[in-house]
Amino acid sequence: MTAVVVDDEARNIALFSYYLEKYCPNVQLEACFSKKAKAISYLRSKKPDILFLDIVLDNGSGFDVLDEVGFNDMQVVLCTAHDEFALRAIRYQVVDYLLKPLEIQELISTVNLIEKKLEIKNNKQIFNASLFSEFTKSRVSSQQRFPIQNKGAIEFVLIEDILSVESHKGTEKVEMTLRHHKKGEYTLVNKTLAQMEKKLSGSTFYRLSRACYINILAIETIHRNTQYMCTLLNGHRIIIPRNRYKSLLSVMEKVYETTI
Repeated sequence: MTAVVVDDEARNIALFSYYLEKYCPNVQLEACFSKKAKAISYLRSKKPDILFLDIVLDNGSGFDVLDEVGFNDMQVVLCTAHDEFALRAIRYQVVDYLLKPLEIQELISTVNLIEKKLEIKNNKQIFNASLFSEFTKSRVSSQQRFPIQNKGAIEFVLIEDILSVESHKGTEKVEMTLRHHKKGEYTLVNKTLAQMEKKLSGSTFYRLSRACYINILAIETIHRNTQYMCTLLNGHRIIIPRNRYKSLLSVMEKVYETTI
C-alpha cells in the first residue's frame, strides 16, 4: 500500500516516516507535505492508498484538501490533537481518527484495518463504526435553536427546521431555507458559510458543495436523471455534484440505518 502524509509540523512528519518504515512494512511512504498548496497539487494527479491528513494546516484545514482533490479513491486517516472534529470527519468518509501525540499501536491497528478491509472490499472505502456513534448522538443537538437577527427582532429557529444553508450570490452572506418556507423562499443571514458551519457543527448537516450545506433529514427525494438533484421537504431543489452523490448516499445510509 502507498501512503502520503500531510502535516504542518516537521516533527510529526518525521515520526510518521519512522513509524511506518519500522512498524508498517507493507506501507510505502510516497510523499510528505507540510504546506496545503503543495499537498493539493500532488494529490490532484496522484492518489495514494492511504492519506494521513492533519486537520489544522497552514492557511486552512485538512478538510480544504479533501474538498479540492476528492476523497473517494483514498483511505483517509485524520490526525489531530483535537477530538471535536469526529462528526465532520464522518461526512468525508474518514476511515479512522488518530489523536496526537501519535501512538504506535494505534497507527499499526489503523493500517491493519485498512489492509484487511481493502482485501475483502475491492478497494472500496470503509467506515469506522465508532466514529459514527458520535454522529447518532448529534441528533439530540437538533433541538438547539439558532438566532436570526433582523432590524426589528431576533428570531430563534430550531436547528432541525433549517433545511439548507447556501452562499448568497455575489456576497459572503448566507441564504437559509427553513421548514416553513415555500419553494423559492429563503432567509438572508448576515453570516458567512464558514461561520454557519461552526454553528451547525454536531448536527445532521452535510457539505454538499463549497456553497451549500444540506440537512440530511430534510431530503425528501433524490432525482437521478441527466444530473443528480435532491428535493427538500418544502419543494426546494438543489443540484448534487456528481463527485458527492455516492458520498451523500453513504452518509444517508448511516443516518437512516438502512441500505439505499
